[in-house]
Amino acid sequence: MRFMIIDTHIHLVSPDREKFPLTGFTHPGADWIENAPSARSFLPMMQKAGVERGLLVQPHGAYGTDNSYICSVTETHKRLVPVAIIDPFHPKVISNLNTLSRDSVVGLRLFSIPTPEESWIASNMISPLWDAANELRMTIGICVLPEELPEVKKCAETHTDHLIVLDHCGFAPLHQIENPVTRQLIGLKKYPNVILKVTTLNIDSWVTAGRKLKDLFPMLARSFGSSRLVWGSDYAQTYNRSYKQLVELGVKATDSLGAEATGPIGGNARDIWNLAD
Repeated sequence: MRFMIIDTHIHLVSPDREKFPLTGFTHPGADWIENAPSARSFLPMMQKAGVERGLLVQPHGAYGTDNSYICSVTETHKRLVPVAIIDPFHPKVISNLNTLSRDSVVGLRLFSIPTPEESWIASNMISPLWDAANELRMTIGICVLPEELPEVKKCAETHTDHLIVLDHCGFAPLHQIENPVTRQLIGLKKYPNVILKVTTLNIDSWVTAGRKLKDLFPMLARSFGSSRLVWGSDYAQTYNRSYKQLVELGVKATDSLGAEATGPIGGNARDIWNLAD
């Protein structure tokens, strides 16, 4: 492989339902959970696909805010590092965050799906969480549906010293550049602390709409620059192809950036999440 590949979006589930019980959260497409591989099963797939490191993103549909499994994985599998989901309103939220830091968690995912009646993503009530995450060098990831993109903008304006990674590009219809949602997303380019995570979901939507695969990353790079783009497979929530095929798709999609492809496919992630070699 001619450059390091880091997958920024992997969901795995333990087969040990007694030690790591499922929480029963219902999300669209939750059927993947029953067939998702464990870390032990996944690592050979990762090696075969040529992926050097991976971010093990807490699967809310499987475990909610119980990060026990993803934290346990890092104890024995150093190539996978956890990104946790935490209850921002828990009375011991800062203490919980410190514990996660000791468990090698490198990122915090603010998960707001389904969209609440009153958005909390940019609320002043959780500002202490942002401050604590910054001190612990945890990168904030935000997972929201399009209606909360204005809240992401508020976060970018308020927390200017914190990198913010927007999962799945906020589910904006990237192939419709004049769509109001896509225009809102592109408007985030003015905030240098906003990073777009482009996953297989975005790539598939782009190609299904009849757009050329080679045009996706250059389109986003024209607004954000290649240094503010990262790639993630979304495996095993996306499981209609092998993991190797998802990686090959990501590599092919970023290839059109030429020499700058090394950033979105791996180099940027290493810097954003402070991943040691």
